[in-house]
Amino acid sequence: MEVKNVLETRDNLQSRLKEVGFAIPKISEAILKLRDEVSEGKKGIGIHTQNMLKAFSPESVRKMVQSELQTYDADKTGMTDYALETLGGSILSIRDTKTYTVGSPVLTLFGIPICTPHNTPRAVIQIGVLPGECWAFKGSSGTVVIQLLGPVYISGVSLEHISPSISPTGETTTAPKEFSVWGLECLEDTNSFLFGEFTYDNTGHSIQYFEVQNKAKKAYEIVEVKIHSNNGNRDYTCVYRIRVHGTLRQ
Repeated sequence: MEVKNVLETRDNLQSRLKEVGFAIPKISEAILKLRDEVSEGKKGIGIHTQNMLKAFSPESVRKMVQSELQTYDADKTGMTDYALETLGGSILSIRDTKTYTVGSPVLTLFGIPICTPHNTPRAVIQIGVLPGECWAFKGSSGTVVIQLLGPVYISGVSLEHISPSISPTGETTTAPKEFSVWGLECLEDTNSFLFGEFTYDNTGHSIQYFEVQNKAKKAYEIVEVKIHSNNGNRDYTCVYRIRVHGTLRQ
């Protein structure tokens, strides 16, 4: 059923993208018509308005839409993720956090359990964010320490959880809520740098960007994310993806 829901969601997204594609020519026609109508009374139009009309040509609209679609398809944020595993990021530790495995789906063969899968903390720095492709830990608080691609002047982080629309239960109570981000010199750093304390809104967009509240003068290669609470689930919390943004030190 979960696979079916995911496939239906994918088909729905593809259908919406097609609708956008069909809409572009109509938008372009409307813009051309508007420009023709306005050009008749061009003498009374200011230079700023004329330039704005030129900017909204059919070709410019097409390019803007294509750019937005490419950004979404690339990584949904348009910013480099220095924590991404395929770029060189890795998980150093989860401290004393306990991975949640109770109730994980069991793979069976003719009714005989042969595998009880569960995602490791590596899931938070990987691309997949379909329902269940997350790291679940016991309770409402936990920690993950991430080794970045290299020393980064960190400007912000993005936290991602699935939308209620593709959640098998229709709920997102397992989503993190209050969390903090720290910069470390080493795994056992006792003088870590606080980038800020943030709140993820599970009623908002699935990917939420948080600009650092405190800017560090130096680049950090290790980031610790501490989840302090979730959105109501008492048993476990699910973290789908953590992105770390900024500028790589040369």
